[in-house]
Amino acid sequence: MLLRFVVGYLLCVGLLATLSAAQAPVLASDLATRYAPYANWQSVVDVDALAQRAESRYWRTAEEIALQRGDGDLPLAGLHIALDPGHIGGQWAAAEGRQFRIAEDDFYVREGELVLAVAELARTKLMALGAKVTLLREAALRVNPNNPVEYLELAAEQVSPPNESSLSALWEYGCAVRVRAVHLSIVKGDLMERARLVNREVQPDALISLHINAAAWPTENESEASDSGNAMLRLVDANNLHVLIFGCLSDDELLAENQLEQLAVKLTNGSGPAERLLGGALATALAEATDLPAASYRRNNAILLSSQQPYMFARNLLLLRMAECPTVLLEPYVANSVGAYGRLQSALANRATGRALAEDDILLQYADAVVAGVRACYGQE
Repeated sequence: MLLRFVVGYLLCVGLLATLSAAQAPVLASDLATRYAPYANWQSVVDVDALAQRAESRYWRTAEEIALQRGDGDLPLAGLHIALDPGHIGGQWAAAEGRQFRIAEDDFYVREGELVLAVAELARTKLMALGAKVTLLREAALRVNPNNPVEYLELAAEQVSPPNESSLSALWEYGCAVRVRAVHLSIVKGDLMERARLVNREVQPDALISLHINAAAWPTENESEASDSGNAMLRLVDANNLHVLIFGCLSDDELLAENQLEQLAVKLTNGSGPAERLLGGALATALAEATDLPAASYRRNNAILLSSQQPYMFARNLLLLRMAECPTVLLEPYVANSVGAYGRLQSALANRATGRALAEDDILLQYADAVVAGVRACYGQE
């Protein structure tokens, strides 16, 4: 036991190391197969220089955590996991484009509120297994301290001015600036603040971002969609699941200095293999719990990493790129599908009336799968 503790301690305090030159071919392979498979990364990334960078990280691998776990400890003792309930919900749900209902007397389906409920359930279960759990938000409130008003100047720079001086054109311009300012605050700004919290304050061993997917509405109904809900909306048939980890940068993204530096950090801090392990464990757990088919991507903005794990893709999303610890984003269910919508309505009804959760409650199923995936990855005994 003492030997295990000493080895684990040395591993954890020795998180600052230098990559060897022999790592250059590995980095090149990772770039070609995961991080920039469709881009000309050779013209902008110097793998030999990257291989000489210092590896610095605040998080620990599953093996390092397990080495410090004592006999008789709970299965997830020593693990610090952060859960990110995606989006916001509440008064911001409509502006996020994450709110709909089919009939006027249905409950609104607001993604931010649904995944917060999942995060709360998962936190309780993970803590019972010995993990420390941090939620990046605990209510339908912005994480970003900067409100939309503070983005008005930037929004005005990003919205094209009107071509005519009429009042109607000026009104439309003002509305467009307002919409852009809200977006900058509650979407991009909120994601950046979540990443800052993870890297500078929370510093968990891993981050799981919880989402529920949605499909485009059938074309003939697009004009009928509204924030207030419309009985004419028609549910889609497709209901599926996928899991995302960081990767698949485009040529334009590689030319962005900040993205190139974030790529370098993720390439050299060891988060890549850890993300694949956690992402694979979560994908397997969700697939087993939901029995859903895997989603697919039709464009080059994501790549399937292995045919052996059809649910997991690499994609360049802001939070996946900016969070320095192993980060996995979950997208189970299609909220506006025939298979998921009724279950979501039942879950919302039970919570609204205070009834006990059904055994097949969709949000409970989601939370249980998250716990199972975390335990499969980090629960070595």
